[in-house]
Amino acid sequence: MRKSQDADHITGTTEVDEVREWLDEFLSEPHEDLGRGGSVCPFVEPALRAGSLCIETMIYDTRGRWRGIADAMRSQLDNYAERTWPEGKESVSSLTTVLLGMPAHHWPLLDEAQRRVKGEAVRRGLMIGQFHPHCPEPSAWNPSFTVARAPQPTFAIRRMAVHDILFLHDDPALFAEYDRRFGDRYRTKRSGTHLPRRFVDLYETAVKGGAPGTEYTAYESIDTLLSLQQPRTDHPAEMTFYLVGQAKELLFKLVYEEMCAARLSLVVDEADNAAWSLRRAAKAFGPLTTTWDVLSGISPAEFNAFRDHLGSASGIDSFMYRMMEFTLGRKSEIMARRHANTVGVSDSVHRALHRSSVYDEALELLHRRGLLAGAPGEVARETDASRRAWARVYQEHGPSSDLFRLGETLMDLAHAFSRWRSLHLLLVERTIGNKPGTGGTTGIDWLRQAAEHRFFPELWEARSVLPSGTSPW
Repeated sequence: MRKSQDADHITGTTEVDEVREWLDEFLSEPHEDLGRGGSVCPFVEPALRAGSLCIETMIYDTRGRWRGIADAMRSQLDNYAERTWPEGKESVSSLTTVLLGMPAHHWPLLDEAQRRVKGEAVRRGLMIGQFHPHCPEPSAWNPSFTVARAPQPTFAIRRMAVHDILFLHDDPALFAEYDRRFGDRYRTKRSGTHLPRRFVDLYETAVKGGAPGTEYTAYESIDTLLSLQQPRTDHPAEMTFYLVGQAKELLFKLVYEEMCAARLSLVVDEADNAAWSLRRAAKAFGPLTTTWDVLSGISPAEFNAFRDHLGSASGIDSFMYRMMEFTLGRKSEIMARRHANTVGVSDSVHRALHRSSVYDEALELLHRRGLLAGAPGEVARETDASRRAWARVYQEHGPSSDLFRLGETLMDLAHAFSRWRSLHLLLVERTIGNKPGTGGTTGIDWLRQAAEHRFFPELWEARSVLPSGTSPW
């Protein structure tokens, strides 16, 4: 985008003349399809009368993408904030920017840029809207009325006003900014009595967390879930990286919860119930493994475009992953200390570190079945003894045995986990090579060590001591 120009000093510019006419003859007038009385835009006519509506132009770079338009919008947000507006008319001041030379097939980029910048504007107490001949934005009062169709691609900036509850009520973060500025007008009865009933209803609904949707939306908390994506750049590949990271965390929690259920089943000698929970945990590594396939679609250059914005953020600090590892039996005081100062997390990590693991309880079960020596509740993790116990399970029992099924399900989980880690190593090597990892790790070397680890090592080693020959069952 080239530097903006003040359109008030431009003569003979057809595009600007068309926008002025649209402001005067459409936005400043009532419309039968609007769904309410008054002019289409309640700001335009007072702003024109006050001399506080400024029109500028920018030359559109046809090679641009929506990011270029977003940067132009950010520049104009600064421009708006730095301007001196007519005294007493600041509330109706508006900066309108016409994009000259923007081809029609690029108009959707204007919609995307506004979507990306809207939150930034709101945090500054401003509103930004986009307009063009095919703009899909509906009227807040009549969704079938496409109110933002302008003769030329344009965006406008103005101060936030009380009626913007119409546009900000359904986004918790944006509503919080609105509430900070106008909440007192709703909370104080005397000052709120003159507000339209619809404004009050929308405000009260937003305060309660939003209007009830379908049972599915409520049951799955979909509105909350989909409001949690806050990447640090506009690069589309970062959203993929971000969402996959969140998906992994949810799947880590799934695995963790299933392992906790399996652990408690083992405590009460219900080996088959434990195996069933472990089976679901192992199945969850299917989609977890597929996440590496999704991330492999991000090229090294794309990842480098936003990697620096991650700072020291690293999967090594995933407390859900760490609790999952601890519950499987790989415990580390050093790793637990990384979460020592995280409010609401440190206690959970500490408990996962110090209580018995799924594997501890599996060995206790072998003890109660007479396959391992030791005092009750204090079965020593003696490698040879544990290996021989699992070998006996395989030699003396078949699929009809709950201990056999437990051993194989534990192996399913350990195998799936190791496969997931190995693919992680390959993906990172493919994407960043031998660069250091974020979070203070050595990158590939760190992941290679992790990939070589095996959960339930004696179960793996039992294979080596099983004799050859016909199965006894």
